[in-house]
Amino acid sequence: MGKIKTKSLKSSMTATFLITICVIAVLSAITILASNHLQQEILKKRYLMINSPNFQIDEGTGNYVLDVDSDNITWQPLSTRDNIAYYGSYVAMIGLPVLYITIGIGAAAAIYYRKKLRLPITQLQNGVEKIQEDNLDFHIEYSGDDELGQLCCSMEKMRRELRQKYKALWEALEQRKLLNASVAHDIRTPITVLKGYLDYLEKNIPQDKLTEDMLLDTVSSMQGAVNRLEQYVDCVRDIEKIESIEIEKRPENAKMLLYEIQSNVQQLEAKKEILISSNMTMNEVQLDKGVLFRILENLLQNALRYAEKEVRINLSQDKDFFILTVEDDGKGFSEKDLEKATTVFYSSDKDGQHFGIGLSICRILCEKHGGLLSISNNKNKRGACVTAKLNVV
Repeated sequence: MGKIKTKSLKSSMTATFLITICVIAVLSAITILASNHLQQEILKKRYLMINSPNFQIDEGTGNYVLDVDSDNITWQPLSTRDNIAYYGSYVAMIGLPVLYITIGIGAAAAIYYRKKLRLPITQLQNGVEKIQEDNLDFHIEYSGDDELGQLCCSMEKMRRELRQKYKALWEALEQRKLLNASVAHDIRTPITVLKGYLDYLEKNIPQDKLTEDMLLDTVSSMQGAVNRLEQYVDCVRDIEKIESIEIEKRPENAKMLLYEIQSNVQQLEAKKEILISSNMTMNEVQLDKGVLFRILENLLQNALRYAEKEVRINLSQDKDFFILTVEDDGKGFSEKDLEKATTVFYSSDKDGQHFGIGLSICRILCEKHGGLLSISNNKNKRGACVTAKLNVV
């Protein structure tokens, strides 16, 4: 019966009932033979009874000859015990095979259900109930080769895909909450500045206390606040576009990828030295080249802004990940930067001219590509180190 688990539903059902039929046939044959043997043994115990015997003397031999009429010959009646046993054997020959068939079918159905149906049906039922409760933290572990095993594998695959989509959806909602909170918080500053200048103008213009220069300075400051508001709006639009990007992985030649990166970097005409190295051993990688270059562009701009003399770019791999590392020799990240650098609108610039969406965009793109973005300070050298991992499977 152990092999039943590895067969298809139809094959295992056929095998189960064939075995059952064979067992029933053997038991029925044994029962019939035993009952027949019992009947023969009972009949052997009987004596032949002759009514009104007629003895005559054979004249030739002088022996007695028994002249019996067939109508006067009868068998000795069976005892009550033998009679019950004799006719009981007839009942056994008919009743026991019927009983074997009933029990056999029931046992075969029970074994078939226990071996083939109970576990997958229970797991499928529990899985459906969990999904109805919006709970995807479960596993369907049945992995048979039959049709139910295939169904369980398909449902487990569906569960993983749903869980991944729900996770991505919740992460997107959390990012949206953070974005809304950041916008609401950061946009308050330029609005407060504008309100302050408006109050200032409202108080001083009627009293002619403002000179032309003072008025021009005030208008210029207000224009700066308006420009900051416009930049905030542009940043939000950029992030919304990034969040809606669909990742399209294509096979890319690793050497050509390195060549394109070197060509793009050379066209920057940066005032600081940019060193490019590669530890790639794969000949081909599956990735979205547009996303990679968008990440590289943002990381490189950020590194050039803070580097003193040079920026280092390295390409490498780790199992299923393509790794892009950008380092600079600047002052590095502060503890606050390490904690919040990838947060939307965070900036360590005292002048506040850079809103810090570059690293947050890189983080979003890495996560959409199945990877992650990590930031740190160089241990042996000065400067910051930003690593982008992209899943290439």
